[in-house]
Amino acid sequence: MKKAFSFLIFFITLTSYSFAVENYTTQTDRPENIQVLLAKNVDEALFESKGSYVVLNPLDGSRITSSLTGKRFMLKATSTGIKWGEEYPGIHQIYVVPKSKNSSLLVNGIQYEGAICVFKMKNKIHIINDVNIESYLKSTLTPQFPYPMENEVMAAITIAARTTAYSHVKRNKEAFWHVSADEIGYQGRAVIQLDSHVSNAVDRTRHIILVLSDKGENRPFAATWTENSAGKTAAFHTIFRKDWWAPKAGVEAPHAAINRAESKWSYKISKKELASLLNVQSISAVDLYTDTFSKKTYAVKLITNSDTQDIDFETFQKIVGKENLLSNDVTVIAGSSDIIFTGYGKGFGVGLCLLSANLMAQNGDNAAKILSKFFPDTYLLNLSAMPHKGVK
Repeated sequence: MKKAFSFLIFFITLTSYSFAVENYTTQTDRPENIQVLLAKNVDEALFESKGSYVVLNPLDGSRITSSLTGKRFMLKATSTGIKWGEEYPGIHQIYVVPKSKNSSLLVNGIQYEGAICVFKMKNKIHIINDVNIESYLKSTLTPQFPYPMENEVMAAITIAARTTAYSHVKRNKEAFWHVSADEIGYQGRAVIQLDSHVSNAVDRTRHIILVLSDKGENRPFAATWTENSAGKTAAFHTIFRKDWWAPKAGVEAPHAAINRAESKWSYKISKKELASLLNVQSISAVDLYTDTFSKKTYAVKLITNSDTQDIDFETFQKIVGKENLLSNDVTVIAGSSDIIFTGYGKGFGVGLCLLSANLMAQNGDNAAKILSKFFPDTYLLNLSAMPHKGVK
């Protein structure tokens, strides 16, 4: 979806707005911020400011209203604009910012850092959190890594996640939002633990990303990870069938190869049950499309009595169950009534292999060396050392 108006297109720098005794400064759509879709096409949402706030019009940067006290009302579209307690006639997008570090914004009871963007489309509202990428990382990584890891591994994961976040901003810069909260598991400030291993790793690696040089540009890319590659990783584009500027080659992972046999898993399902899950009449056989180098599966071919159907592995795994198909390093045997999947490792086998990274860290390798192993031809870039934190 492309932007239909100037919301988040231009930098809006507001300086020296004086409210009571405060001086307030903000800048929307900053390079170090990411826009996260919280709600799409909803009739209303409970929106609260705990403490002082200001409501801005992102079209021209003008102040619509402000308050030194909090506010809690349903947020909804009206025939003439947007309503949040009071009506804003003729205004179809607002940008709400806390005025004080002690103020906070909540949507449907969930607290978010940064600002909240609201825009109206066809009598529905979209709600977006404009948040600093560092806070975004703490929120998204905390649920994924509840237990401490080797410090250098956690640092490598954080740098990879930050790289992916910047790639979302870069690739989707003309869209209404960069990522969807539902798709990436973003839960706002509620899950952030200030002195946790995740928060500490984010702070230690602040503003450091990986970039891949391409045609004179230093591009951030999709830097993913897999729990256990079982010996080899695959290039991002071969498994997910999209580019996202990631390195074009997988790598050998000797540490994981040594543990390959220990990571073996198997899953058996009847043809009848699988056909029901996939909403087809019957299944005769199943074939796999695999990456030549890593032998990782990127798609599945279903063979029925009348035709064939291709399904990408990510979708296939979601349907059958991630707890059943642990990885895409898999082979398949179709019997008369059952289908048996046998595989190794865990995850999609793309990017940073966490099993290998842990063993490398235990042998004294730092985050930089770990990342260079799994993301060939890339290098680290400290954005805080640049005149602007954006990447070209």
